[in-house]
Amino acid sequence: MTEIANSAWETSSWEESNYFEPAGGPPLIRADVKRVFHGDLEGTGEAVLLCCRPDEKSAGYVSTEHIVATLAGRSGTFVVQHGASMGDDQPQTLGFVVPNSGTGGLTGLAGTCAFGHDEEGKAYFRLEYRLP
Repeated sequence: MTEIANSAWETSSWEESNYFEPAGGPPLIRADVKRVFHGDLEGTGEAVLLCCRPDEKSAGYVSTEHIVATLAGRSGTFVVQHGASMGDDQPQTLGFVVPNSGTGGLTGLAGTCAFGHDEEGKAYFRLEYRLP
């Protein structure tokens, strides 16, 4: 059975640098990010984001994030990969738990996830998951 966990998150650290600056076009950015989760999932995450921001209205990123957390009374770690784009077209998003990445009480965790901001600008993390 699939369960749903909703949490708020805040960024505790963001360090970015350009890792590729082409002669034409926007630079490619690497951001090392740390965040804290509060809610159904309680814990911390450390991620590397690879980003492109051609202008103020367009962007895209992909990320791999290691999360140390308690979920449904079980503690452990797992890895998610997520990404999104925004611009002229409908936004595209992706997010999933990397298969077999769970440890401790989260061994066997599987599912999908979404990072976002609600209408009020509050950051949220939604995890649709299964545990053995």
